[in-house]
Amino acid sequence: MKTRTTRIPFILFILALGLILSACGGSIDASKARSRGLINRGVIVPADEVRVAEYLNYYDQRFPEPVGKPLGMDVRLGNPRVPVRGGDVWLQVGLQAARPAEGQRTPLNLALVLDASGSMGETGKMDYLKQSLSVFLHSLRPDDIVAIVAYNDQARVLVPARPVGDGVWIEDAVQRLHPKGWTNLHAGLMLGFEEVDRNFDIRRNNRVILLTDGIANRGVTDPQRIAQDALVYNEKGIYLSTIGLGVSLDDQLLSTLARQGHGAYHFIDSWEEMDKVFREEAEGLVEKVARDITITLRPLTGDMTYLVGYEGAPPPQGAQVSLPDMGAGDSQVLLARFHVPGVAAPTPLAEVTLAYTDVFGNRQRQESKTVVIYPGSANEDPLAGIEVRRNAVIVQSALALRRIDELVSQKNYAEALDLARFIEGQLRETARLAGDDQLVEDADLFRRYQVTLSEALGVQPETTTDPLQLISPTQPQRWGVPTPLPTVIVQ
Repeated sequence: MKTRTTRIPFILFILALGLILSACGGSIDASKARSRGLINRGVIVPADEVRVAEYLNYYDQRFPEPVGKPLGMDVRLGNPRVPVRGGDVWLQVGLQAARPAEGQRTPLNLALVLDASGSMGETGKMDYLKQSLSVFLHSLRPDDIVAIVAYNDQARVLVPARPVGDGVWIEDAVQRLHPKGWTNLHAGLMLGFEEVDRNFDIRRNNRVILLTDGIANRGVTDPQRIAQDALVYNEKGIYLSTIGLGVSLDDQLLSTLARQGHGAYHFIDSWEEMDKVFREEAEGLVEKVARDITITLRPLTGDMTYLVGYEGAPPPQGAQVSLPDMGAGDSQVLLARFHVPGVAAPTPLAEVTLAYTDVFGNRQRQESKTVVIYPGSANEDPLAGIEVRRNAVIVQSALALRRIDELVSQKNYAEALDLARFIEGQLRETARLAGDDQLVEDADLFRRYQVTLSEALGVQPETTTDPLQLISPTQPQRWGVPTPLPTVIVQ
């Protein structure tokens, strides 16, 4: 496996994929958690809220930690062997961000902007928020600067920006939060930006974290105006992460704010998810390690026929994919499918180039890898490798959610139910192969979805018996039982 830093001398299409991905998945991973929350409430998931690339990047990945650089690139094929007469080849590109060494995290200039409207009193949201914030804030360093802003009908600064010190004052401020009134999100957000701007320091990570469970219904309520006003501060170098709770919120607004703010967007549908965001993903929320990230895919054999997150057929001659900034410990994964002719000898499939700005080193970095395919038998499964199969099935389940919404809108409940059954079977078999509890939970979720669809159809849901064929993996696997077979060769 060799790397090189030469530029690719050809013109590519630029595909902006609207991803922002975090520590277990990526900075923007709200689509999956929000879909789960809606299904558990017996609601049909709107197709436009299933952002496929974002959905995929919610899941745990097992990419190797980078050594001596902030971002590592891992390239893997679903099967490096191609059928004699040609066929599909799946390419997976995984990115893994490094964690800063102990004591090397960039000091923070942070404002926490917290929704204290009446709806935050539902089902103990505020109580658990206080507990989670206490965990999160205890991870801060004494020299970090923190302000706490709360908003309901109006916005107010609970504590002006000040060094964390021993942190006792943070506990006291958080405990003073009591839910009441309406949701003046714009006023709270602007007040948070002003607190960070007052202490802006290029040597610090200048950031706002916005938490809300509702839709703006006081003050400025137009989502476009809210995004425009936030962008003014984003362009100054003050970044924004958003956290949504509950079903009744403006998903598109929170996603837009996080994207343009170079931050994370999480959706919290359970106490476990809230704990994960505040406890496990604290580093990724506040510490950025790479920005201006692009992956360039240049086919060398055959055509690229699918690119996750891109609507329609991608440019067959290749593409440059723009990805969101990555925080400490973040991972992202990109899947593409190629259609290739049969090959008689080892043949280059594609050149993959990663380029990004190293935030700590303040310099550009680039590396390229060439992926090779090999002649195979008459019948080769393009998803024989467990890891790529797992991610492809996750993508399939996200696309199925979008299709189910379309079928329900057409009142075609029977076909929607059949699709949910089929996806449950795919997930259960892939979970067995990979030993993945997340996919077991997803299979149970699609089982729950069948109940909702069956009620609309007036029938009882049935147990699926349509497992995937068990295929021996063709590469050493990070999921399932390791098998000492040939790896993908990267020149």
